[in-house]
Amino acid sequence: MGKNGKILDIPSTIKYYLSQEKKTESFGINKYADALPFDNFTVLSNEGGLTKGLPIKTDHYAVILCLKGCCEKTVGPFTFNVVPGSLHFVSPRYINSYQNASEDLLLYMVLFKHDFLSGSFIREDILNQLVEVNPEVAPLYNLYEDNYGVIKELFEKIDNECKQGRPFYLQMVKLLLVELLYEMNRACEKCLLNSARYLSRQYYMVYQFKKLVDEHFLMLRTVKEYADILNVTPKYLFELVKKETGQTALNVIHNRLYLEAQYLLSSSSYSIKEISDQLGFDTSSHFSRFFKHYAGLNPSSFKNKQ
Repeated sequence: MGKNGKILDIPSTIKYYLSQEKKTESFGINKYADALPFDNFTVLSNEGGLTKGLPIKTDHYAVILCLKGCCEKTVGPFTFNVVPGSLHFVSPRYINSYQNASEDLLLYMVLFKHDFLSGSFIREDILNQLVEVNPEVAPLYNLYEDNYGVIKELFEKIDNECKQGRPFYLQMVKLLLVELLYEMNRACEKCLLNSARYLSRQYYMVYQFKKLVDEHFLMLRTVKEYADILNVTPKYLFELVKKETGQTALNVIHNRLYLEAQYLLSSSSYSIKEISDQLGFDTSSHFSRFFKHYAGLNPSSFKNKQ
């Protein structure tokens, strides 16, 4: 493990999922152990993991369809509920984690790197548009019944092509993956068109606040600092964030700091003091009190458990 926080490639991500597996169910797509030997693409299904997963960073994209069960997912500045019939997207730019997963959670997943599709039959600018989904809304799309059926079938066609390995199967997989990305973007547009909330000034203000927190949480720790940047009063920002998210603005800042602390403790070789310094705490004791408030145990105990 390197000094800095680890960034997982596709084989490492599969190992991460395997390490959390606790039951064996199969429902039509490759299990982890049967995942393809490519380092830039795979298609698989979950086999029932733990109720929560540590924050991770990856070097690849993930398109994930929920068939059954539910969980709470955090991707960058967004936290949302994954439910049956929903599709969500994870970009390599963000830390992501999950919690409160039900025991019956079942997912289809495609993991791919940018270079799996680039330089082939699709223009670079078009590919970039497909994977750069609207950054102002959570990358979660609740599908209509017809969309769900089409997308589920695409996952299964991709899996079937990989299993059979017929001539030109890799080209077919790439074509199907591009179609899946188009369907995901179509679902994104439908979500936006059918939700006036996403178009409101209030939603956009909260999004801007959470985006700023994700970018500057190491330096800016007070609600007033963010309110000044957004040209609003701290009271207005506090009330708006509370109304839109159910959390206080200060909790949003602290939760992002806690997420980074978990990531560094579980995936880097930094000492507790080094992590405390990197996160901007005055002392290691202050960091320990902060972390224990959220985790229920001190940083050293948390690190040793990992």
